[in-house]
Order: sequence, then structure tokens, then C-alpha cells
Amino acid sequence: MKLCLLTYLIARSWDLDRIIRVARECGFAGIELRTEAGHAHGVELEISAAERRAVREKVEDAYLELVGLGTGSRFESPDHAERQAIIERTKRYIVLAHDVGCKRVRVFGNNIPAGVRREGCVRWVGESLRELGEFAAPLGVDVLLEMHGQFNYYDFSRTAVQIADHPRVGLVYNSDPRDLVAGSVAAVYSQVRPWIRHVHMHTFQGAYPYPELIALLKADGYQGYFSSEIEVENPTAEQYLAVYASLFRAWAGQPFFGGPEEG
Repeated sequence: MKLCLLTYLIARSWDLDRIIRVARECGFAGIELRTEAGHAHGVELEISAAERRAVREKVEDAYLELVGLGTGSRFESPDHAERQAIIERTKRYIVLAHDVGCKRVRVFGNNIPAGVRREGCVRWVGESLRELGEFAAPLGVDVLLEMHGQFNYYDFSRTAVQIADHPRVGLVYNSDPRDLVAGSVAAVYSQVRPWIRHVHMHTFQGAYPYPELIALLKADGYQGYFSSEIEVENPTAEQYLAVYASLFRAWAGQPFFGGPEEG
């Protein structure tokens, strides 16, 4: 299991050189770039073939892996033409991922529109994933549906991936506090465990049981990445102390307890 620096949100204003430098200095094994969000890294559809090759070589020369491209693609619209346009744009990101040496592209469900039956929305999300999986297969890229928005609910996300029924389609587990049942993530995790290909983590403050999640994944032989989806521009004394204490407990093999809540 490896740690990945995600540019959303903490590194959105960093250029690629700084992202690579910080990842190296802080012991990260990979980087995940959020696209379509105006981030300073500039790895978007418009870059040339030479620029794509340069991105790949920079990351490789730093002994890092470009773990994923996080698109904003969402497939919940009841309008078939609108969904198809998003599918075609996402295919271009799959090609970009291939060109820069990246093996994963993240997409969303995301929310079920008012007046739309849940089963219908889940079905067309799954059908969109299948088309993308078929396109991505020859390029060696995975298409991963993030458990996000209403599709954080395991039955929606799991069913969409099952409808896709393609080996290149899986899930990004989003470490959402909504998953907790009696303070444990085990019940929800058990519903989606075969399809998890990537994990997003958030702040280590609060009650989310990251040690339990990591133990569950480790027991299942997970060898993938955990991305740092966090935003701490100027940490407060309380936030710094919470992370300091969490690191100590991790090194000492002691139980995890959340620090002060944000806000």
C-alpha cells in the first residue's frame, strides 16, 4: 500500500515541478492530478504530444508514479446526448492518461436528478462505464467510479460497476463518514471490497476510522494507493497537534483517536 499526493485541494496552485518535489521530500510514492479544475499543473487535454512525453519523463525521473487523472465527468443526466458528449470527452482523458503514463481515470455518478428513478440513473451510469471500459482496455487504463455524492451509497456505486461488467472498471473508495455504522466502516466496506482500485483519504481529524479501513484493505491484499484529498493552507495549532499526536500513536502502535473537528 502506498501514499499518493492528490492536487485537489492542497496542491491546486502548485506547478508540476513543485508537486513532484514535495511528493519526493514527504515520502509519497505517487501523484494524482485533478483535471478540468484550473489547477496549476496544466496537465489537460490541450497539451501537445511532446508536452505529454515530458510530463511522463519528469514523473518517472523522480521515481514516482502518476497514479490517476481525476476528471469532472458525471453521468447522471437523463439526456442521452449529454451523457454521450461527456463519454466522448472522457475518452480523450483516457488517451491523455495513456500518453503521460497514468493507469487510472476517475469519474463520477454523481447525483440522481429530481424526478428520475434511481434504478434508471444507476443503469445509465453503468452503461457509460462499460463504454469507457471498452475504450480504455487497449490502452491499459482503468476507469474508476468514485463513491461520491449520492453514489457514495454502496448499492448505487456497486450496481453501476456490476452493470458495466468490465475488468477495467472499478471503484474509488472515498472514506466518507456516511459509511460508518456504529463507528465502524466494516459493514459498508464488505459491500464493495472486490471493486476497490483506489482510495481517497481526507483530514485525519474527526472520527473516521482510517486504521480500521487500512487493516481491512491490508487483510484483503490491497496493493494500491491512498490519495491525500485535503486542504490545509495554514494549519492551526490544534490541527498541527492533532496530526502530531496521530503520528505518535501510529509509531507507537496505539489506537487512533480523532483530533478537534474543523470549523
